[in-house]
Amino acid sequence: MTLLERQKRFLDLEETRLLKRAAEWHPERTLPQLSISALSGLSRVEGLDFATAVLHDRLLRTPAQAEFTARLESLDSDAGSQIDLIGIVPGAFYRQHKHTGADGKRILEIARLMGVPTELIPVKSFGALTQNARLIVKWLEARRCRRIVLVSLSKGSTDVKQALGLPDSQATFANVQAWVNFSGIVQGTPLVSWLKARPWRHFWVRWMLRLQGHSPATINELAWGEDAPLTSWPALPAGMRLVHVYGFPMRRHLCHQWATRAYERLESLGPNDGGGVLLGDMNQLPGIICPIWGADHYMIPAWDALPLLRDIVLASLQPAKLPQASLSAPNPSRQPAIKSRV
Repeated sequence: MTLLERQKRFLDLEETRLLKRAAEWHPERTLPQLSISALSGLSRVEGLDFATAVLHDRLLRTPAQAEFTARLESLDSDAGSQIDLIGIVPGAFYRQHKHTGADGKRILEIARLMGVPTELIPVKSFGALTQNARLIVKWLEARRCRRIVLVSLSKGSTDVKQALGLPDSQATFANVQAWVNFSGIVQGTPLVSWLKARPWRHFWVRWMLRLQGHSPATINELAWGEDAPLTSWPALPAGMRLVHVYGFPMRRHLCHQWATRAYERLESLGPNDGGGVLLGDMNQLPGIICPIWGADHYMIPAWDALPLLRDIVLASLQPAKLPQASLSAPNPSRQPAIKSRV
């Protein structure tokens, strides 16, 4: 079963009709043609929910997704025995705002279902990318003899991406079997531009960060756009499998109290996950992309997603039938992005 087929029993009539209409919409329009500008235009004509459904449909049609679906259908019950440890890279403010799930509590539950030990990698709560990247490297170097899966959340995924760009990362990540990215802000977020366009709000946020002991400069590191540092990708270790898991919500799927605000701030740019991630950026990601229909950035949909998320982690451990390069999204290293209009 595809990712969507696993969720069909949770869909209502409106969602079923929307997804069917999206599947029938211009089948010749493939994923590489769904740029952010194209999705933004489609949103203005057909609505944001429809554009989200079209992107979701085209992602599920890629050869990479078909190969990953085959792995989901033939899961090895002993896949968890192939690793010794799951390292959780938490999201921003995971110590202050545990209600967001940034502390990795749900990942701990997934690991419990898999029977695999876990450790929370002690990165700074809103640390600079290079600072947190070095902490990840230090943690990995102390566990060189263990087979590890990294599971990162939101900004934590950005920290892992930064760590992969540090010198000797190939050796540092040599024992990392897989990296599973949940809702990672790995291409940056237009929310930075949105914030900077509002000087008083920007001043207040920076003041609050200083008051809490964080560096306001970290905001700039999360910038989005064609000239932003997060646009390009470092070389990935040959033996490390990479799986991205992103929520694809309709407006009414937004369940977290913060999701609606973020969603509305970015809606002029097209589909987003309610947490700062533009879903049109999926074209730029190397590895496998697993779109989760009905979930927002915080991955707590109305249905119980835990078994599916566990299976995605397990499937990431199974050897791919195609080389990693073949499983990547089109042109993953660098692709022009429109500048933020938010």
